[in-house]
Amino acid sequence: MLAGRRFKLDTPLDAPMLLSKYFDRVAIALSTICIVHCLAMPFVIALVPVAAFAFGGDGHFHSLMLWFVVPTSVLGFGLGVRVHRHVEIAVWGALAIAALAAAALWGHGAWDPSAEVLVNVVASVALAGAHWRNFREVRRVHHH
Repeated sequence: MLAGRRFKLDTPLDAPMLLSKYFDRVAIALSTICIVHCLAMPFVIALVPVAAFAFGGDGHFHSLMLWFVVPTSVLGFGLGVRVHRHVEIAVWGALAIAALAAAALWGHGAWDPSAEVLVNVVASVALAGAHWRNFREVRRVHHH
């Protein structure tokens, strides 16, 4: 019953729509993890200094997250744009990823810690917002 609905492809846009749904959801979850990490990590490090050694510090976490955020976002936005044709959504997502990458690759240790947290939080919220808009536009164009 569910298997027939899950894999039924009526139009050429169905496959990208199905994949886009999952990539957008994963990307929103990853952005949320980034936000929680950026807001909580200073308190964790201040309260439990051992946590910095156990988790390898902030720089490693941000670099590791980029390995998940970039491919998920590229696939999610790429498939979404194929369906809804709103390239500006992907551009906003790319700008947010660029800000996250700048903070991860150059910000840690070189920037004021509060500026680094601010850039990470704002970029994560912007990326989650772009994925949410991508998700909504795909649903708007392709509704079942």
